[in-house]
Amino acid sequence: MCGIFAVVNDTTNQAAQTTLAGLKKLEYRGYDSWGIALIPLGSKTVKLEKHVGKIGQAVTRLPKGSIAIGHTRWATHGGVTDKNAHPHLDCKKQIAVIHNGIVENYQEIKSYLKRRGHVFKSETDTEVIAHLIEEKSKTKPITQAVFETFNSLIGSNAIGILDSKTESIIACRNGSPLVVGVGDNQFFLGSDVPAFLNSTNKVHFLHDGEAVVLNKNGVKLYDVDSGKEKKLDIQSLDWEMEDAEKGGYPHFLLKEIYEQKDTIAKIASLNSFEIIKISQLIRKKNKVVLTGCGSASYCALAGKYFFAQSGIESQVYPANEIMPFLNFIDEKTLFITISQSGETADTLIAAKAAKRNGAIIVAVVNARGSTLERMADIVLQVGAGPEIAVVSTKAFTAQLATLYLLTKAAEEKLDEGEQKIKKLAVELKNWLKPTLIKHLIKVAKSLIDREHIYLIGKHLNYPASLEFALKIKETSYLHAEPFAAGELKHGVITLIQKGTPCFVLASADEAKDEVLSSAAQLKARGGRIIGIAPFVSQEFDEVIKTPELGELTIFPNIIVGQLLGYYLGLGRGADPDKPRNLAKSVTVK
Repeated sequence: MCGIFAVVNDTTNQAAQTTLAGLKKLEYRGYDSWGIALIPLGSKTVKLEKHVGKIGQAVTRLPKGSIAIGHTRWATHGGVTDKNAHPHLDCKKQIAVIHNGIVENYQEIKSYLKRRGHVFKSETDTEVIAHLIEEKSKTKPITQAVFETFNSLIGSNAIGILDSKTESIIACRNGSPLVVGVGDNQFFLGSDVPAFLNSTNKVHFLHDGEAVVLNKNGVKLYDVDSGKEKKLDIQSLDWEMEDAEKGGYPHFLLKEIYEQKDTIAKIASLNSFEIIKISQLIRKKNKVVLTGCGSASYCALAGKYFFAQSGIESQVYPANEIMPFLNFIDEKTLFITISQSGETADTLIAAKAAKRNGAIIVAVVNARGSTLERMADIVLQVGAGPEIAVVSTKAFTAQLATLYLLTKAAEEKLDEGEQKIKKLAVELKNWLKPTLIKHLIKVAKSLIDREHIYLIGKHLNYPASLEFALKIKETSYLHAEPFAAGELKHGVITLIQKGTPCFVLASADEAKDEVLSSAAQLKARGGRIIGIAPFVSQEFDEVIKTPELGELTIFPNIIVGQLLGYYLGLGRGADPDKPRNLAKSVTVK
């Protein structure tokens, strides 16, 4: 959800500018409003600046200083206003707080603080944190006051505290992500690594129940419950700054779509040891359950089809609906969790519940150092690199390719699977050409003023149609509704009128004739039939050709949806990188 950034000992004494730049790297986590709190040089008074709206072109006029915190917001409690924007201050304006998460017991805390004379300026749950720290710090050191306050919060939360008295930043984590960056005599805090990757790649990912204190002397790590200091383990990431930059593309989304030519190829050489280990567990007759949310859940569903083709039964449950089915998950279950960020709240809840039941947890993740990664018994790191656009593209296909290799390994054909993935990557490079883009732009222009489009697919192209439709909805706000082709005759066909755009996702497989029959039924009702397939057909009014790749045709069929969504979004005035109401990592239930 929200984005947190902080810098201590800024070497330029432009901490506000550094914080603003870091927040711009985190805007994909929330972009309702933003704010910065700074201790100016030679002062003990916190200076604050907060604004509603996106941060992309924003500037700050805060003075010089070497320590600051900042926040970009995805609103949960309280409307999108300057007052509700973070940071929030205590009554004395000596403590500033930024927060990612939800304080479920904030009303109870707020009532207590009001009785103690505290005055609130916002409608948020976050403001209670600043006032409770203020109250506790009347009799206790600031670090102890912060730790005790954090331990009293119910829910998944990460907080950052700027204390003007000690000129330090104190941060705690439980559920929501936080990472510390250790640079050359300057120190950073962020919700994600790209925020400070231009300054350092040396990091520590905070675990749940950990806290850090940053000041000009360095970084110290603590256990929040006991208050005892812990050893700070620093790791160096192999990410490059250009991975988190646009690289000449007009938007991150377009850049990340094109990067799939390389990220999918990379999968063929990743995780071989782990994939073989998991495949051996599968062959020992462990139950296979897959779960995720959003795009990850559609990835899981496609994985179920891949497993079926390999002769292996599996079950798929959306993570946010898995609780009624936990009785079927036990120590003989291989629980495959899929998440780009590894911080999705519902996915983590599902994984924790499955782990309590004795299941073996497999994490298919992209972001490094995530909660899901650390919780898992086996990790399949998909290595797509930072995905900055809110809409998932390269992480989705990297996860899907990983699941495909796992299913091939389960039938002892991993080498064959790796060769097919390599061929897929080559075919994508040959296919993603200007002629394709010109055709997609033409189709997008013809759909800009439409309010509804429908999609059908069968077998592997059913989950493909779900993901295709999601990309259209996320990027262009156009209503796109997908169906399994066979469902047409069960009510859906009443929606089709003359000229209704209907996308038909197809492959040269055993389902081809059936899906074309469904396309003919749509056409007979006046639908405009747009085929997404590696062949032409009389049922199609037009076709967007994709490479013939057998079961892997699902990949280019989905990429058409990614590209079409991008160009539709541009034409309809949406921001492709930051769609309205969305955030990259959904860290609240």
